[in-house]
Amino acid sequence: MLRPRIYPEMMGKALVLEAEPFITMVDDDEPWAEGLFFTVCVGLLVGIARVIGGLLMTATMPPTGVMLEAILRGMRQAGLLEGGGVLSISETIVRQDWHFLATMLGVAGGWLRLYILVAAPFLLVVQWLVVGGVGYVAARQMGGRGSFSQTLGATALVAAPSALYVVSIAPFASVSGLLLFAWGLLITYRALEVAQDLPWQKAAVAAVIPLLVQLLILLPASIWFLRWLLQGGAV
Repeated sequence: MLRPRIYPEMMGKALVLEAEPFITMVDDDEPWAEGLFFTVCVGLLVGIARVIGGLLMTATMPPTGVMLEAILRGMRQAGLLEGGGVLSISETIVRQDWHFLATMLGVAGGWLRLYILVAAPFLLVVQWLVVGGVGYVAARQMGGRGSFSQTLGATALVAAPSALYVVSIAPFASVSGLLLFAWGLLITYRALEVAQDLPWQKAAVAAVIPLLVQLLILLPASIWFLRWLLQGGAV
């Protein structure tokens, strides 16, 4: 196992697509275990940053109840609440969804903050398994020679761009999700090229396939979530 203290250096080199960190992960005794530990560490870092950022944001903003009433008052004045026009929505729905939104923004109090701390590493691990698993199958079909464990080790570095979310420790600071997504695609390409010993053209094609799978998963999930919100959270 590698020492976590070298992770920042590895992430920095992975972000500029140097081969060294990918080779290091591939040559590890247990690449998949190292990849899992690396991904969880990055996820915990992001989760802690978001929790602290949420605490700081809460300290600089009015109570969530006051914020909700201000939002509702503005919606009433704009005629967006029930009875105000074609685009009107129920005040009950707004109140229900506000609790969820406050949790996602990290301004909800109590034990709900722990949700962010758990969700960040969990989502990164899911992303890693999809990228590593689908990328491995695609690369092998194109003549790749690396093992599944080696592929998981190398593709764990896809979590590196997510470490930039630590800027969320500062209230109202954010990072472009589209930028991180594109960066992750480039790292996936580099990981498959190194782990599977593929020419760059085949590695590029293999890297796009996990991207398409993620989109196929996210699109139905996003549509379901949007319908859930419009129905007031009713399943």
